[in-house]
Amino acid sequence: MSVIQDLYEALSVFSVPIVVHPSLNVLEGGKLNGLNETVPIVGDDLAADESTEKLSDPVVPRSSNITASLSQSLSGGGNTVPRQYAWYSEHTYKAGTLVECLGHVFQIDQIADYDHVAGIFVYYLKGDDALEPVRS
Repeated sequence: MSVIQDLYEALSVFSVPIVVHPSLNVLEGGKLNGLNETVPIVGDDLAADESTEKLSDPVVPRSSNITASLSQSLSGGGNTVPRQYAWYSEHTYKAGTLVECLGHVFQIDQIADYDHVAGIFVYYLKGDDALEPVRS
């Protein structure tokens, strides 16, 4: 078993519900309105998206010091939750795809492709402050 696959299995304790919007991609021009003009994606677009995919995958804070970030984010201390995460998945998505998890909307910022080694992708997520937080 590879080191990457071992890491993926170890991180599985951090699996959270994830809603992926493969048809909503901020790098592919957003969406078109009735006049065929490109307009920003808003929270209502997420709610109306019928192409969502629901997953449960590991999502951890992105940091060079992961232990400090994990303890900080798990302490429940209000604004201490980092806005950048690493999502480990066996599914393939493009950069710019919108993702809902941990009560926020993120976009896939970068992709580390370990598919040829371990069959997984590491998606680096960043918060998209232009969208409203997910309502519970």
